[in-house]
Amino acid sequence: MERLCDLRGRRLVVECPPCKRRGTYNLARSRQRFGDHAGLSDVYPRLTQAYRYQKPVGSREPNQFGQTCRAAIGVEGGDGRRSLPSRT
Repeated sequence: MERLCDLRGRRLVVECPPCKRRGTYNLARSRQRFGDHAGLSDVYPRLTQAYRYQKPVGSREPNQFGQTCRAAIGVEGGDGRRSLPSRT
């Protein structure tokens, strides 16, 4: 599991085509807000909770015809490396 302290870059980018939303978040401020060792699996639901097609954690997946949120987290800026193993 990747954590915020493992990411190298300036901004977190969350983008979801079905919801038609895109957000950028300063990585340093995100580390202050959620903590350096917060996992992306913990940060993801908090950043995407207002997305139109986001479902509550643990809810049933829709059938093949249902719309779902497909938000993806990426990193912008930095030296091109997506992540490094944490030493802690």
